[in-house]
Amino acid sequence: MKIEKVVLSLLIFFLLWEFAGRINIYPQYIFPPFSRVIESFRDIEYLRTVFENAGLTLIRAGLGFVLGTVVGVVLGFVFVGLRLIEYAQPIATIFFVTPSVAWIPLLILWVGLEPLKLPVAAAFTCTFPPILYGIMSSSRTVDRDQIEVASTLGADSWTILREIVMPVTFLKLLPIVKTEAIMVWKTTIVVEMVALSSGLGYLLLKYSLIIDVQHILSTILVLSLIMVCVIELIDNLEKRVALKWVGEQRW
Repeated sequence: MKIEKVVLSLLIFFLLWEFAGRINIYPQYIFPPFSRVIESFRDIEYLRTVFENAGLTLIRAGLGFVLGTVVGVVLGFVFVGLRLIEYAQPIATIFFVTPSVAWIPLLILWVGLEPLKLPVAAAFTCTFPPILYGIMSSSRTVDRDQIEVASTLGADSWTILREIVMPVTFLKLLPIVKTEAIMVWKTTIVVEMVALSSGLGYLLLKYSLIIDVQHILSTILVLSLIMVCVIELIDNLEKRVALKWVGEQRW
C-alpha cells in the first residue's frame, strides 16, 4: 500500500470522526470530536508521558514478538527438515488454539510482576505457537513436483529445504506474521492493564478509572498509529520477499 493511500484513508477516517463528534450524537465529553482529542497533544506533560509509555510498550511487544518469531521459524524448519511434522503439529495445535490472554494469570505466577519479563513472556506465548504452526502447515503446500524434479537433478535435502521449501513457506508465513504482530500488541496492552504500572495499557486503565474520554481516545490513537506503521513495514517486506524469492508481484 502506497503512503499516499494510507494518508488518504486516515484523513477520511479522521474527518468522519470529526463530523460524528460535531453532530452531537453523544455529548462531547463522552464522544469528543477528533480536533478536541488532538488538543491533548498540546499538553507537554501528557505528550511526554504517552511517548515514554509507548516506548516501553513497543520494547516489550517487540522483544517478545522477535523472540517468538525466531524460535518458531527455527524450530518449525527443524521439524520440517527432520520430517517430524506429524509428531509436532498436534502439540503445536494445543498451544495455537489457546487464547494468549489465558496464559496471563499463569505467567504472573511463573514469571512474577517484573515489568519486562512478564509482558515479553506474554508476547512470546502469543507469537511462538502460530508461527511454529504456520511454518509446518505452509511447508505442506509446497509443490511436490518441484521437490521431485530437484531430487532427480541431484539436489540434497538441505538444498531443497533452502531453495524450494523456505521461500514458499516464508511467503505464506508473512500474512500470519502480520496478524500476530497485531495480536502481540493487543496482548501486551492487556498485560499492562491488568498487571503493570507502566505502558500504554496502564495509561488506558488510568484514564478509564477517572472517565477521561479525551485522553483515552488520544492514547488509543497513539497505539493505533504505531501499529499502522508496523503493518506497513511488514507489507513492504512481504512485497520484497514475493518479488525476490518467488518472482511474484504483490498489490
